[in-house]
Amino acid sequence: MHRTRSPLLLLGLLPLLAACATSDAGTQPDAGSQTPVETQPHGYIAGAQENAEPQTGLLTVDEETGEAQLLSLLTEETVDAGTFGPVAAVHQDGRYAFISTDDGVNVFDTGAWTVAHGDHDHYYSADPGVVGTLDLEDPGFIAGNGSMIAVFSDSEGYASLYRTEDLDAGTIVETGRITTSPHRGVVVPFEDSFIASVEGPNGTPDGVEVRNLKDQTVLPKAQCPGLSSHAQTRAGVVFSCTNGALLITEDDGAFAAEHIPYPADAAVEPARMLSHRPGSNELAGPSGDTGVWHLDVTKRVWTFLKTPVPVVAASAVGDTQTVLAVGTDGSLLSVDPESGEVPNRVPLLEPVEDSTPQLRIDTSRAYVSDPAASTVYEINYADGLRIARTFDVPSADFLLETGL
Repeated sequence: MHRTRSPLLLLGLLPLLAACATSDAGTQPDAGSQTPVETQPHGYIAGAQENAEPQTGLLTVDEETGEAQLLSLLTEETVDAGTFGPVAAVHQDGRYAFISTDDGVNVFDTGAWTVAHGDHDHYYSADPGVVGTLDLEDPGFIAGNGSMIAVFSDSEGYASLYRTEDLDAGTIVETGRITTSPHRGVVVPFEDSFIASVEGPNGTPDGVEVRNLKDQTVLPKAQCPGLSSHAQTRAGVVFSCTNGALLITEDDGAFAAEHIPYPADAAVEPARMLSHRPGSNELAGPSGDTGVWHLDVTKRVWTFLKTPVPVVAASAVGDTQTVLAVGTDGSLLSVDPESGEVPNRVPLLEPVEDSTPQLRIDTSRAYVSDPAASTVYEINYADGLRIARTFDVPSADFLLETGL
């Protein structure tokens, strides 16, 4: 087992690649020109560097102080990411982390991101650093889709909109608003429109509607009682409801809402939180003290997976692979989403009491935080939940995996 406490160094950068440059973008010189014109790879942003592999890292944040650290998973070097004061929540969209405090939402550029391009990806890096602060009253829910960020003001009942391209240029400019009503609401950018929650009779959202860029309703309210979380999948945006899930899809500019109910004989608690590997169409979330719900969005099928211990965190790898879960006893479990079997259960943490571990999954590894011990474990989930590396960090209250 490897345990590292690396000095504070800037993340290493790899040489710029010319791969895909000619076919991706750029202006070709005319026949009479003697000066070659450089082309840029797909998704290139001024000041960025293209790399041969994903520049993945871990951003950890202390809940009480807001002290943040960025650790490169390639070099194991770290950089001080700033101190922001008491933190209420941390959200990620592409290269940016959004750290919510009483003073607003701090935007931190993690300096690493991936751009999909057909059958391959492009991997970019830049210097990490704080971009600035989103200044709005009582910020709550934050969501993004890679090109637009929406930050909802609970007390004012609107979402401020910010373009990612402005953040890329180092500026913060509110470009519009989606207005609903004061409540614990959500607004999720989707395609060129926005999915906005609708306030229910008890002041909490009980459904969503779709608005366009002019804040006009293009899909009327679809019911989602007890709306509690959302996830971006390849199939569309999924919302967790007490009676199942609500899937919002788009086809050639036309939006639709589809209810995916729990099985009729389900006698267990609904999943309040659904998590997945980025890019996957499968979700998972804890269900009370008895197990985990798994949702295959492609097949529109829920499956209840019973676990030997209550679960405090769960996420789906996807592609009919395993579901990972952290038990209240501190064990890490893998559950087969098709058979319901638990092929692996390994001790990992002390019993979970005051702080909840966080679970992040990519295509080959999972990362489990241990807030009580200020530790993050890297797990090879395809090899019997083997601990590949262990990282000691200043704090592990919040955990994000960057560069994906």
